[in-house]
Amino acid sequence: MHRTTLRRIPGSDIIGWLSPVGTTLRLIGSMLNVRSFQSLALQDLRPHCLWMGLQSFHFVSLSAAVVSICLTIQCVVELQKFQAQDLSGAVISIGLLREIGPLTISMAWCAMVAARVSEDAKRYYPQYQSDGAFASGFVLPRYVAAIAMSIPLAAYGLLFGFLTGALFAPLIGVTSTADFLDSAREAIKDKDLVVYFLKLGFVNPSVGIFAGCVAGMRAKDPSQPIAADAVSATFLTCFALNLAVTSAAYLTGEPTL
Repeated sequence: MHRTTLRRIPGSDIIGWLSPVGTTLRLIGSMLNVRSFQSLALQDLRPHCLWMGLQSFHFVSLSAAVVSICLTIQCVVELQKFQAQDLSGAVISIGLLREIGPLTISMAWCAMVAARVSEDAKRYYPQYQSDGAFASGFVLPRYVAAIAMSIPLAAYGLLFGFLTGALFAPLIGVTSTADFLDSAREAIKDKDLVVYFLKLGFVNPSVGIFAGCVAGMRAKDPSQPIAADAVSATFLTCFALNLAVTSAAYLTGEPTL
């Protein structure tokens, strides 16, 4: 009879997930200085802006349309039970702005960015003499490009998804597109837009870039597959930071009944 032994302490994997945080903070400290930005050239940004931005528009538009249609179907079908289907615009717009957009389309785009950056980092990291040189020469151009492209992509995805829902809703029970738009306009607040662009324009792309860079740096062999590690780190960190932003934005003060 063989005796089973516990070879790994339960929860020890979490320590491995947290260990790249120190590397990320070191990269941020090395990247954010005047000399790094002075050496940044427009031609360094152009190729990254191309694949992160222009080549991602079809991905964002199709994803926004599909997610919006799915959300519209669910909201309208459920609200019809209470004869409140004309309020679906308010529910859908709030859902897309606060959580659905950041946790679906944005995170999928960031995972794609993290996977590609991780493979590039694995290839180019050994060519740099120090982590500081890697941060200014490799990380900074990709980070600036990601932030620059995520903002128009966020606006484009929101507009495309919202219009898709507005045009599709009358086909399944909403009185008209005008009623859909009226209820959405009354529900959307300035804070919702701020939270949306904070998540999609800063939080998520920052996570994707640094998760990809750190995963590539930690590769022990050129043939080691590391894209899956970068994608996993992107999803886990984005979930946690989106929860933090949502809590800080909406769990304030006493609840009103």
